[in-house]
Amino acid sequence: MTDIDPNCRKRNVDFIIKEGDPDMLAVEDDIRKDLLAIGIEVNTRIVDAEEYVKLEENGDYNLFFTRSWGAPYDPHTYLSSWKANAHVEYSATGNLEPPMTREILLEKIASVQRELDEVTIQDKWTEILTDMHQQAIFLPLWGTRVPYILNRRLAGFTPSHQTYTYPIDSIRILSGPTKVTVAPGAGGSLFKSAGPIHPHQYFPNQLFTQAWVYEGLVGYGQDGEIVPVLAESWDTEDWGPGQRVTFTLREGVKFHDGADFNCTVAKLNFDHVLSDSAKKRHSWLGAVNALKSWDCNEQGQFVLETSEPFYPLLQELTYIRPLTMASPNTFASGLDSHPELENSCNPGASKWKNIEAIEDFNCAGLAASIGTGPFEFVSREANDNGTGDKSVLFARHDDYWGPKPEIELVELKAYEDTDAVEAALLSGELDMALGIGPLSAMQVQDLKFHHSKTVDVRHSDVLQHSLMVMNTNKVPTNDIRVRQAIIHAVNKGRFIQDEFGGLEQPIDQVLPRGAPYCNIDLNPKWAYDLAKAKLLNCPESSNDDISSGAIAGIVVGALVVLGLLIFVLKLIQREKAGKPMFMADATGKGETA
Repeated sequence: MTDIDPNCRKRNVDFIIKEGDPDMLAVEDDIRKDLLAIGIEVNTRIVDAEEYVKLEENGDYNLFFTRSWGAPYDPHTYLSSWKANAHVEYSATGNLEPPMTREILLEKIASVQRELDEVTIQDKWTEILTDMHQQAIFLPLWGTRVPYILNRRLAGFTPSHQTYTYPIDSIRILSGPTKVTVAPGAGGSLFKSAGPIHPHQYFPNQLFTQAWVYEGLVGYGQDGEIVPVLAESWDTEDWGPGQRVTFTLREGVKFHDGADFNCTVAKLNFDHVLSDSAKKRHSWLGAVNALKSWDCNEQGQFVLETSEPFYPLLQELTYIRPLTMASPNTFASGLDSHPELENSCNPGASKWKNIEAIEDFNCAGLAASIGTGPFEFVSREANDNGTGDKSVLFARHDDYWGPKPEIELVELKAYEDTDAVEAALLSGELDMALGIGPLSAMQVQDLKFHHSKTVDVRHSDVLQHSLMVMNTNKVPTNDIRVRQAIIHAVNKGRFIQDEFGGLEQPIDQVLPRGAPYCNIDLNPKWAYDLAKAKLLNCPESSNDDISSGAIAGIVVGALVVLGLLIFVLKLIQREKAGKPMFMADATGKGETA
């Protein structure tokens, strides 16, 4: 039972957690106990996905569990998203400590993206991250290393440089069938559905299946390196007030249906994603606002031009969606499909209602899920109640432009819980559990240290940070001293070891150091320090905690100062009376009068 210090100020806070998030459910009780020790009582509300989004939008919370967006979206896209009230950080930044305001912070985030000089970009990001850190609106919890568990019959897996992609095309089959079964993580939870597998739209499409099927011009490599994919090379130059990027496209690339990839197809896909109406749904992308033209030149190169400098352009082109390529045969009228009247968007998709309501705009959808990626969609089997997928089947793209995968068939399988996933791995029924969600951290560690003959456990570098956001717009977390007390009261090192077996790493800042421009040292250190927490929320207790030795030292020091003061006053009085305390004798030696 937690001992509550009677000298602490009593406060109550609401803590919002999404149902089915195993990581946060595992540590919620630890956080609650730590805060109770300094007089802060936590009311935990575990809500479904729909309610979670509502609370995120209306700001009805004190504490809210979330994550940074991870690679490749950190830092600029994640921080830019704070301008939308659909994201929890919007309400969290509504009442910042003066002179900082949400508007000033957002303008700084927008301004740095208009720079092209690397030194200036780094200096501006350092300033932004420092400003944000000092506002104490985040409790950084742990850095996530994405786990991948594979049966020993497989080898050659390379961990992803992105948080939500599972690159299985490099895997070698050492024994057994060339069909593999996979339990994937889906947005940090157990897999339920692959979604429509549409390249230009969002949830419920799963990022990892989109990445298997579709490709863009460039990819995201280690530490944010931009690597060639459908573009073999590119040249960037200043052009008027903005930039021009000319892409030389890879030749001989085939879609899964045999159609050729070329500049005309690239332009078709950009036309539909960036049509006047459709781009409103993609406005979270800086590239959508910066791009003013995209076209093919006489050499068949794809040319992009921006209306102003925008340094993250290439980084945003590495994103899995929406600027990736669908086969021209899947558009309503093929290459002649009108971007507004026959847009590639699927009708009735999540958060497209306002777009579809625009006059003379129509979501005609795509006829099939066909891209250029290493795997192609084959079929799906619905679960018993028809609310998701029981299994989804993919096949190797035999005409893939890159190295041909050894895996011929991939079956995604849905499981009831993490225990079922673990049992299937150990029995050999399941070949792989990939990503965050299909297993708890403790299960991953148990498999790593006690079942290494059966499975190979790999993990990525830290790609994403788990965070607790504190609302500056709601009492009592509108007080920075309360936020600082909460930060210092939570002993994350303890519960990371107890709940995650050391798989995750304690962190002290919002964004991973491996993200571009984020490898900086921020102060003060937001670390566990119960004495500081009590000083902020239990002031009487903090005074009581001063040791008797310290008190004795203070008393002695005060007496010494008092004695010196009396001596100086006496000396002044003697001087004024003409009787100085010190006189010289005839020999020049001093003596006391």
